[in-house]
Amino acid sequence: MYRIPAIGIVLALSATQALAHPKLLSSTPAEGASVTSPAQINLTFSEKLFDKLSGAKLIRADRSQATNVAVSVGSDGKSMQLVPASPLGAGSYTVEWHGVGGDTHRVTGAVRFTVR
Repeated sequence: MYRIPAIGIVLALSATQALAHPKLLSSTPAEGASVTSPAQINLTFSEKLFDKLSGAKLIRADRSQATNVAVSVGSDGKSMQLVPASPLGAGSYTVEWHGVGGDTHRVTGAVRFTVR
């Protein structure tokens, strides 16, 4: 019978923690917020994202694309910005985002807000 040394178990668990999925920590506008038309939407994540594999889109409540939006990952690698090409009209919006971090697994999420 083969036994795994205790150090092997500790190293395996440490590696698993280091490769956690990126999590959305905050957004501006915040989830459920009612705001005036934002010039920029900001998402902040728990770890660095691969910018070429991460992105987002802005969708109106009726599921149509809201407007052209420039999406970029910030220089810190942990933030994503969406800049609408034109001001957002009144209504409900959803930011559908996807991010790929160090473990190379794609995670997705959504942030909903209302423009008054």
